[in-house]
Amino acid sequence: MATYDTDRWYCARAYRKVAGVCAGLAGYYQQPRWLIRLLAIILLLLFPLATIVAYLVAAAILPDR
Repeated sequence: MATYDTDRWYCARAYRKVAGVCAGLAGYYQQPRWLIRLLAIILLLLFPLATIVAYLVAAAILPDR
């Protein structure tokens, strides 16, 4: 497993697929990026509007790294 900087949430622009939110959360929680992305897709299917709004807000306010 890769070493991550875990002091706060951030957008991991180097590992992004869309905005880097899932990669940043994976770094914070020290989990594989694919797992967090899979959970995001599941949430998108279950709660589409809430997931899209949360992702866009996170992409806008989280710092880049």
